Amino acid sequence: MKRFFKRNTHNFLFRNLAGLGRSVNRLYENRNHDIYSNGELTIIRKISGFNPSVIIDGGANIGNYSILLAGLNQESTIYALEPVGKTFEQLKSNIQRYDNVVPVNKGLYSDTCQKEINLFNAHTHASLYEIKGVSYQAKDSQVIDLMTGDDFVEKNKIEEIGLLKLDLEGAEYDALVGFEKTLKRKKIKLIQFEYGYINISTRRLLADFYSLLGSHGYIIGKVFPKIVEFREYKFKHEDFIGPNFVAVRKEDKDLIDCLIRK
Repeated sequence: MKRFFKRNTHNFLFRNLAGLGRSVNRLYENRNHDIYSNGELTIIRKISGFNPSVIIDGGANIGNYSILLAGLNQESTIYALEPVGKTFEQLKSNIQRYDNVVPVNKGLYSDTCQKEINLFNAHTHASLYEIKGVSYQAKDSQVIDLMTGDDFVEKNKIEEIGLLKLDLEGAEYDALVGFEKTLKRKKIKLIQFEYGYINISTRRLLADFYSLLGSHGYIIGKVFPKIVEFREYKFKHEDFIGPNFVAVRKEDKDLIDCLIRK
């Protein structure tokens, strides 16, 4: 039977079955960027029960995520970081009625510096990296201001970050490196970061996140619509499907229990 399958893997039937299998796997592994159905909103609701005093929205874009945060975390100070000029202006306009959202025209990175960012189909889609394997190319570029998370924490006298959300179009790992001192002190309660196809271009594997965050006492789980599934790293998870993972201090049992419950 096994020999028969191997000899006929590329006929019409098996080619279509393989395609169906890949589609089912993407659905099962939650390849979904809709914040309302992919589990991101669930994370926001659950972390609100822990009354975070400070939340950092890294890669705030036009502010949709920050607005959701503000509605559910009215006592929190939410720093919305967006480095691209036009996008930042739209962000400021969108959040102006939310007193607890602080717009910051900077990006998070491994160093405090200036770098050129690629602007794609619209100014709301930008990346420090050249994105390969897609049908579109960068339309323009812009020099932006970047800073390390450690510098940002020190400048704003932040004692603890309740939630650090990183949606940086491939620069998530770089941003985490910039939080080295803060991570070492375990002053970040929950980290949410994106991982997906863009990591093929950045050459940052899921294994790198496990190594970096694990060295500071964090455990990593994948975000699903209703729960977080905490996993030990295995090669099979290196699928670039994404989209979101979280890291939690392993001693925060109450938070872990909350995240794994439906």
